[in-house]
Amino acid sequence: MNAPSIFLGTLIAIACGLVFHLIRGGRISRLGLYVATAWVAFFVGHMVGVWLEWDFLRLGSLNLFPAMLATMLGLISASVLAGPERSPLGRRRRRKPPKK
Repeated sequence: MNAPSIFLGTLIAIACGLVFHLIRGGRISRLGLYVATAWVAFFVGHMVGVWLEWDFLRLGSLNLFPAMLATMLGLISASVLAGPERSPLGRRRRRKPPKK
């Protein structure tokens, strides 16, 4: 794997993380989580594709199909494992009791 392939893979992974954040939403911390997860999952998926010798949807020396599959699975897993977003204060606001 050469430097242009690593650069292209990084750009594709970052774009996947950004699109997932655009669809899913959330604060800036979620954006960082999604981009980091996409980057790691993309290259792990690529390496698994090399290891299993999958040649479906290759772009140069990148195995796009297993890389994109791993990226989507990684992003969905990160979103589920991170749970729902907290309120900006970090806790739920209590409802005021009704006045009598």
